[in-house]
Amino acid sequence: MLKQRIITALVLVALSIWALFFSSDLVWKGVLLFIAFIAAWEWTAFAQIKTPSLRVTYALGVLVGANYAMDVFTMQNIALLTLLEAVILITVVTRYQRTEGKVGTKSVGFVLLTGILAVLLFAVSMYQFRTEFGPLTLLLSMLLVWSIDTGAYFSGRRFGKNKLAVYVSPGKTWEGVLGGGLLTFFIALFVLYYLQQPIQLSFFILAFVLTAIALFSVFGDLFESVLKRQVNLKDSGKILPGHGGILDRIDSVLIAIPMLYLAWHYSALM
Repeated sequence: MLKQRIITALVLVALSIWALFFSSDLVWKGVLLFIAFIAAWEWTAFAQIKTPSLRVTYALGVLVGANYAMDVFTMQNIALLTLLEAVILITVVTRYQRTEGKVGTKSVGFVLLTGILAVLLFAVSMYQFRTEFGPLTLLLSMLLVWSIDTGAYFSGRRFGKNKLAVYVSPGKTWEGVLGGGLLTFFIALFVLYYLQQPIQLSFFILAFVLTAIALFSVFGDLFESVLKRQVNLKDSGKILPGHGGILDRIDSVLIAIPMLYLAWHYSALM
């Protein structure tokens, strides 16, 4: 299993670096639409839709919507939809935790609409982010989200005592999240110094904003955990040997990427 995970991870890294840095805008758009299709297909499992034709129809609908939105969405559109998604994530996760795992969101329509919102917004933000700020800024911004997981893992193992959301994800602790946030803040300072992007905010203020967004990405992970627990799923899919599904790999960045894009965009305008 470990060998399979390593091989899959290496292939994913190689393909991601190629697509991000060396592909044309058209190819990059195609890659994102493919990811959106697979992610939408996997999302139907959260609504317990098993009929292949219905799953394909939903996934194609998300793909078509994302393709259209990539070219017409404004920053105002992205900002409003990101706020809506954030409210949904907070509401569902906190309610599930508060009711000790008894109440999440059982509405099939709500689950499917949330999937359209999350996947479409992610694809659009990834596409416009690369276009406006370049692949390196996008990659290093994603690194901030990944650093939360890394810092939280080691801090949680060493100092973790107080559970973050025991009914949603029993392994997460407040100490782990705090450690992940601290690591991310220092990495954010390095990223800002290294990139030297033209911004109107101080490095420390923007680093704090980027760290706060990375911390909020934990809600993306917790939200998917709620959806999977409601239907007794371990993984969102099986397309990635040893890693599960596409959604299992991008659950945190689904909400973080639109937020990070907004932070970079508006910090350059202030």
